[in-house]
Amino acid sequence: MVREMGRALARAAGMVALAAAANAASAANDMNREQLAAQLPLIAERTIAWAKVQEATSLEHGATLTLEQQKLARSVGVRSPERIRLVVVDSIPLPDEPVLRDAAQGVGLSQSWAAGLTLGHAVILRRGFERDPRLLSHEFRHVAQYETVGGIGPFLVSHLKSLVELGYENSPFEVDARAHER
Repeated sequence: MVREMGRALARAAGMVALAAAANAASAANDMNREQLAAQLPLIAERTIAWAKVQEATSLEHGATLTLEQQKLARSVGVRSPERIRLVVVDSIPLPDEPVLRDAAQGVGLSQSWAAGLTLGHAVILRRGFERDPRLLSHEFRHVAQYETVGGIGPFLVSHLKSLVELGYENSPFEVDARAHER
């Protein structure tokens, strides 16, 4: 019991540190928002193509959800939790293409602090966070958002626009996902 509480506290401290890093990255990149907005149509098209490849690879090689994870996914609005695949990685992938990598960092997404990334029904988690119910519920809520808006293309067009205009913390998709954390 004490060991489990210690692990839970360590995970919570890690999540607080990740959120602080995200806020700092977002604030540091505010000066690039006008440039990002001007490039958004090109960035969105290339990001969607990259995301679809990442999703396909993850769906092919990822693990199915446990019954408990499926229940959690349903509780945050996922219609088809059996389609979700989890992939655990040492660092969250970002596109190799420099303009896309710069854009991701420009809106506050960084491999150094990101603990999860959802692309359609693919949930990619940084090692050490794969059993964190708070992160899982957050990422599963993103799956529900993808399902609601119609997939990777529509989701990313809307999300990228709001990330550029409002920043990571204020993006409606992120606000909604945080509101569904368990």
